[in-house]
Amino acid sequence: MHGEMEVLFSLAGRVHVLLRREINRMIDVAWLCCNAEYAREAVRLAREVGSDELQKLAGRIEEVHPLLAYASRPRAPSLAVIAAQDENKYVATLR
Repeated sequence: MHGEMEVLFSLAGRVHVLLRREINRMIDVAWLCCNAEYAREAVRLAREVGSDELQKLAGRIEEVHPLLAYASRPRAPSLAVIAAQDENKYVATLR
């Protein structure tokens, strides 16, 4: 956990510098690290700029941030959903 926070702080600092350089907008690096809503907004802002480096950094923040990592990952369908899809697959057709 300690290493992840250092990486997150480093990524947020880089985003801060690039946003300031690109669109003259500053973000609070410490607040980004501890507040999920602020982090989502900062990531959205970074993605809107259109810079390739900011796009990569935004994606990396979503991966590393402990409050965003679980919310942003796509969820795999449950086994019950897969079984129901398989049962309905051949209702109107031959196997």
